[in-house]
Amino acid sequence: MNMGQQHSITDTSELDISHYLSIFNRYKWSILTLAVLSALLVGLIVFSMTPMYKATTKLLIESNSPKMPTLEDLYGANGQNHEYFQTQFEIIQSRRIAGMVVDKLYPALKDRVLEKNTDPEPIAGMDWVTEMFPGSAIKTASVPLTAKQLKIQQLQYSLSLKPVMRTQIVGISFVSDDPNVAARTANAFAQAYIEDQLGSRIEMTRQGTEWLFERLNVLKASLQKSEKRQQRYMDSQKLMNVSGQGEGIGGATGRVVNARSAFAKIQKRYGFKHPKYIQAKSELAAAQQALASGKAEIRSISRKGVRLRELQRQVESDRQLYDIFLKRMKESSQAVDYKKANARILDAALVPKVPFKPNKQRFIILAFVGGLFLGLLLAFLTESLNKTIKSTEEVESKLGQSNLGMLPLMDMGKKGSNAAFQILDAKQTGFSEAIRTIRTGLVLSNLDNPHKIILVTSSVPGEGKTTVSTNLAAAMAKMDKTLLIGADLRRPSLTRACGLPDGAIGLSQVVAGEASFKDCIHLHEDTGLHILPGGMIPPNPLELLSSERFKKMLEVLEKSYDRIVIDSPPVQAVSDALVLSSYAKAVVYVVEADSTHEKVVRKGIQRLVEYNAPIAGIVLNKVDLKKAEKYGYEYGGYYDQYGYSAASEKA
Repeated sequence: MNMGQQHSITDTSELDISHYLSIFNRYKWSILTLAVLSALLVGLIVFSMTPMYKATTKLLIESNSPKMPTLEDLYGANGQNHEYFQTQFEIIQSRRIAGMVVDKLYPALKDRVLEKNTDPEPIAGMDWVTEMFPGSAIKTASVPLTAKQLKIQQLQYSLSLKPVMRTQIVGISFVSDDPNVAARTANAFAQAYIEDQLGSRIEMTRQGTEWLFERLNVLKASLQKSEKRQQRYMDSQKLMNVSGQGEGIGGATGRVVNARSAFAKIQKRYGFKHPKYIQAKSELAAAQQALASGKAEIRSISRKGVRLRELQRQVESDRQLYDIFLKRMKESSQAVDYKKANARILDAALVPKVPFKPNKQRFIILAFVGGLFLGLLLAFLTESLNKTIKSTEEVESKLGQSNLGMLPLMDMGKKGSNAAFQILDAKQTGFSEAIRTIRTGLVLSNLDNPHKIILVTSSVPGEGKTTVSTNLAAAMAKMDKTLLIGADLRRPSLTRACGLPDGAIGLSQVVAGEASFKDCIHLHEDTGLHILPGGMIPPNPLELLSSERFKKMLEVLEKSYDRIVIDSPPVQAVSDALVLSSYAKAVVYVVEADSTHEKVVRKGIQRLVEYNAPIAGIVLNKVDLKKAEKYGYEYGGYYDQYGYSAASEKA
């Protein structure tokens, strides 16, 4: 399988919930420790803070809207009503109201002046916040402030309003380290607002009354002036009554009509020299003269009446305006004593029994939960950054190779000829069973064409390939005649691991023709394994291993042994393993669990694949059984299914 296919397997593999549970199980104590430490730290902080108490007064503010609610009022869409209440909220939080509260609760601050200290006193419980966050301190102007002004700033800072939705009720809250002060101040703000609104209305009414009074005096003078002007005109024109002149004209007109009728009758009967004719004519002339004289007088009186009526209208207009202002002034004067405020206290603030903040229980719980989330985040982050191979599943998913088995972490501190042969230790039954499992996997992988030459290598030094090769060879020696060759000529460790004497001749001397097989191959009595150590370190190990003499040596040894296990150098360190892989029938790749980076392992396997090396599978070495449960079933359960758990080993 090439590396492109391996990488695609890694990318397309899906992680189920068990994977996340295994991560949590692995880091659970670290997560819980972080959560507990977070809760303890926050607990120390909140218990060191000064408790703050919050008292709330509920105030009902009546609007100036009409008694009959509109559709907009019912659905809360009246913009003017909203603006009105916002205005009232700003008034409650204004310096004017705060000043009234200071005058009522702290009368001694009225006349006291601070000459040097221009900063407000720190609010109790906020010292640590100010130290940690300097920008949270109250900003004040760099001008001398009186004690009253500083107290006003503190009151405004600790005051808050919370309107009750779709009502005319607002909660006035005040926070203080003294519960009595909190309740008293909240009530004082509500009362000060009511008094201010009532006083403002009375003052506005009084000012209106004064203006009406001044205006009334002006109107009264104007009315008197109009009346005097009318009277002077009537006196100058000697006008008493102009309404009777119309009746005089009517009488004169009737006299003329009668005189004409009588003259017409006499004219038909008598001559113009008859006394009755002359008398009738004289009466007609007198009637006409009286009618003409009355019309002239009427015309004169009419002209005077027009002016008189104009003066009368002016007088009447001034009198009506005067009466209106007089009535309004009387109403305003009476309203001053009956004005009521537009707000009233619905529920007065009570002295709080428990602190408003800090909410110690909530903070500690939140800190604990936050520590859990942070611990989980760090656990998953650590797991995502940890690119080592930790389980058999990762061998298959990340590397795309089959897993031959896993070996537990062993104590390699003992010395002697059997130091490397853990399979001989009766206490290490789990390790022995794992080695036999690897042996069985290699044997069964190709029954028709058995793997005669088996190469054991790794990515980097220190992964335990020598331990794997010696114990695997010892296990095979129980079944077949087996030879173990130490082909790591640069850092030979097989001699010391197998308890051979220092300076023992071996592979390098055989290939160079300086020694025979009989002199170089050693028999391990306890296992029956034949061992060919590396011998003297040659100046050119790679040339020696790639030489024709080395190839012929392997051909000769193949005729004498059923199995040949070669302990080779790491793939990433030198190219010796790549050369040796060309002779091998199976390559066992050793990976140290939770240590070697997967990229290094993948690159080492890639190099072998490029040389067409027959990779049989991966051996996961140095698995820490004490952490088996943290890794999940792949570690602990692997041995339990054979009955070789750590507990059984101790028993």
